Amino acid sequence: MERLKNFKHKKLAAVVAVFVLLLLAGAVLFLTRNQNPAEDTTSMLQTQNLPSLKPEDIGMVVTVRSDKKALMFALTKATDIKHVSYEIDYNKELDGQTIPEGILGEMNIAEDGITKTDYRPFGTCSSGVCHYDKVVSDITIKLAVDKTDGKTYQVTKVVKL
Repeated sequence: MERLKNFKHKKLAAVVAVFVLLLLAGAVLFLTRNQNPAEDTTSMLQTQNLPSLKPEDIGMVVTVRSDKKALMFALTKATDIKHVSYEIDYNKELDGQTIPEGILGEMNIAEDGITKTDYRPFGTCSSGVCHYDKVVSDITIKLAVDKTDGKTYQVTKVVKL
């Protein structure tokens, strides 16, 4: 009887050990999947597996404000575009350190017909007062473009200040 009890305990311990190992392996796999060191993993906009379009394909025109503290962009070939999500990325200097910064937004072209953004400031604005970032890099604009045929594409444009 004692042997049977020891056998059951050993069997239970082995099952628990296998379960814990599988759980740990799953956690490691989950945390490391889709992370390629060559890719920018700081992006909030998920575009890495989408087919690409060139900015010219959608008539993307970027305008940097004269003081270089904001930009806007327009899409002049948007008749077959339903929705656009965008991320504007840049690096700023703060207290002697370079820090990544981003601006997120979207346009519902099919619903409201708007094909351009307002000026998007590099910094924060509240109650008419803006605190601008000291931009120390090129600006990268990433778009996820949903077409009316149901397909989604990525568009990337780098803008020098």
